[in-house]
Amino acid sequence: MSDPSDTLNCFIVPLAEQHLLLPQPVVAEVITQQSSRQVPGAPPWLTGVVEWRNEQVPVVSMETLLGAPPEPTGNRLQRVLVMHGLEQLPGLSYYAIQVRGIPHPLKVADHDLEPLESEEGDAVEFGHRVRASGVSCVIPRLERIEHRLQENLQRL
Repeated sequence: MSDPSDTLNCFIVPLAEQHLLLPQPVVAEVITQQSSRQVPGAPPWLTGVVEWRNEQVPVVSMETLLGAPPEPTGNRLQRVLVMHGLEQLPGLSYYAIQVRGIPHPLKVADHDLEPLESEEGDAVEFGHRVRASGVSCVIPRLERIEHRLQENLQRL
């Protein structure tokens, strides 16, 4: 049995076509929003802004950022993960990631992760592919995502 201090509490987060593997401490809350406010001139992966605890929180489509075509929005309820901004960038205390289902908790140790080959055209700039608990996942490079998000928000 492995030492409990060698494990990290994580979430496997379902997206439309893939999964994310995120450490639990970076997730502030999972919320359901009826709609988000669009941001004129934003790139396709910056899908809008939601209000959360009296703050305007930008919403990121990880799948679009990772190279998938943008999904039509429609009027369906959307679930987002509100994330703590790890890089402590000005104006980016929180941001949100669109998700498709409910995150599943998982304890992960190094030996539980199997690196996967990146697919042709894969946007590895923003994540690493691994298999965790039998599920193919992307471990996002949150620091790069936060910097890209801040750069784009400053231009708008």
